[in-house]
Amino acid sequence: MKKWQSIVILTVLAILIVLGSVFGFVSLDKGELGTKNYFAYITNISLGLDLSGGVYAVYGVDESKLTDEQKDKLDTLIEGTRASLESLLFSKGYTEAQITVSQNKIRVEIPDEDDPDRIFNLIGRPSSFEFKEYVDGAAGDLSLNDPNGKVKLDSKFTGNDVSNAGVTYDEQTGYWQVALSFTSKGTEKFSTATSALTGSKLSIWINDEFVIAPNVNEAISTGSATISGNYTYDQAYDLAVRIQSGSFPLVLKLEESNSLTATLGSSAIKAGLISGIVGLVLICIYLIAMYRFMGIAASLSLWFYSLTYLFFLSIFPWVQLTLSGIAGVLLSIGMAVDANVIIFERIKEEYRNGKTMRTAVTTGFKRSLGAILDGNITTIIGALVLIIVGASTIKSFGITLLIGIILSLISSLVLMRVVLRCILVFNDESKAKRFALKRAEEEVEEEIDEDQDQDISSVEKNMKNIDKGGVLR
Repeated sequence: MKKWQSIVILTVLAILIVLGSVFGFVSLDKGELGTKNYFAYITNISLGLDLSGGVYAVYGVDESKLTDEQKDKLDTLIEGTRASLESLLFSKGYTEAQITVSQNKIRVEIPDEDDPDRIFNLIGRPSSFEFKEYVDGAAGDLSLNDPNGKVKLDSKFTGNDVSNAGVTYDEQTGYWQVALSFTSKGTEKFSTATSALTGSKLSIWINDEFVIAPNVNEAISTGSATISGNYTYDQAYDLAVRIQSGSFPLVLKLEESNSLTATLGSSAIKAGLISGIVGLVLICIYLIAMYRFMGIAASLSLWFYSLTYLFFLSIFPWVQLTLSGIAGVLLSIGMAVDANVIIFERIKEEYRNGKTMRTAVTTGFKRSLGAILDGNITTIIGALVLIIVGASTIKSFGITLLIGIILSLISSLVLMRVVLRCILVFNDESKAKRFALKRAEEEVEEEIDEDQDQDISSVEKNMKNIDKGGVLR
């Protein structure tokens, strides 16, 4: 690498760090910008109930909709409904939503929500859902197992056959559409229905009310489908949530709703941010004191890593930061520092054994790769397990940890290596001490010098204690 290339890389990195710090932590109002308000991207990080408060709703079972069979296994159906609600909210980005069951009632707490009316309008009406054969207007629709219709199914096509409903953007039309995916049984039913109804319509009913009747263009057997139309995002999102809420085993009714206050508040957020910055500064000071120029390279990569980490937390829809999520952030930063220390110690060992600085750096990275990957990959597996099977509060820890570990690997193994090579360009072999590098014989000489200093100090001490009198014979 040439000197001018190193200067360009280090300059660009410094500019990115400065810009990241400004845009990450400084908000500007309309008067300062002259156009519109700008909010620091860390303010876009979604917060959990303990940090920002939110809204809650209590649902009861609509007993008028219960069959005798459902009454006999009500506890099981309520638990199934709770799990479906949790899955629905998680898929819509509310990863920290807390759902509890007590006395046949389901309580839903949703953090960091500034528009509770919209949430209540969407999930506040869990519903029954069914596909029907469109005959002649909504009133004449037939169930897909009706003997008078074109479609013959063994059982009704209900919301239980839909595994997920989401929103996608159609670039060709410029409108939003609803994307559906089905269970294995639902895929078979949908394939049979669309094969029989190709060229006609398939209607959707929610809570026994007609909603929409999209045209069936072809037989669909892939397990996924889209409902397109002139939908805005809110319209498509509303329809997707209503369809997915129809997969609940029970029909629920909203009994109570209100707002929740944060248990910690904004002061805790500010204190946590300040302590995090102070901790990162102390870590950088320690690295520079121990490893000198290598510590400077690590500090630059750590600052860039931290700013990038905050940016990803602000844009990922699955992140809702709580105390457990903050623990995941701190753990991932700690593992990033640990990776740097492992690399530096390998480099020092290689140089001690006679290699040149540049060869020691290259070999040190290679030798430390296995240990770093082993530790981080096992942590990634653990984070994935927490995300998949953990409760809502544990998912936040798993998500922040997963994002942090992946970014720390890139920071330690790629960015820090590039920065260190850029700094090496300006230093020859005679400047090894700037990188805290020593040969084996130098360390031996230093140990001998230390032992001699200790011996001299011991002699001087004994001389001070010697009797100043004595007898001359």
